[in-house]
Amino acid sequence: MQTPVRDRLLNLIKREFEPFRFAAEMLARSALKTPRAARNWLSGTNAPDAEALIELMASSDSIADEVIALVQQRRKEREGEKCRGLSSGYAGSHGSEHTTGHHHQCM
Repeated sequence: MQTPVRDRLLNLIKREFEPFRFAAEMLARSALKTPRAARNWLSGTNAPDAEALIELMASSDSIADEVIALVQQRRKEREGEKCRGLSSGYAGSHGSEHTTGHHHQCM
């Protein structure tokens, strides 16, 4: 079974920041949020919002790389679903291809 995205993100944040003595303060600074919010992320109580996630990605290559890997994984999963749907006669999509900017062909 796959680890949920939220858990993967929080584990990554912990790995990246927990080794430091002032982890919450460093994390807060990187995300442009409060130390309290950062402590909640480190404890797993809450997860960063979209704005904080973008700031974290901008400040940490490893966080950016992991989020991009998650996006690529999700795209592959969706592509597999679309291809299976086409082979069973269902040509529907889970979203408008016009808004995604990506057009994939099933092989």
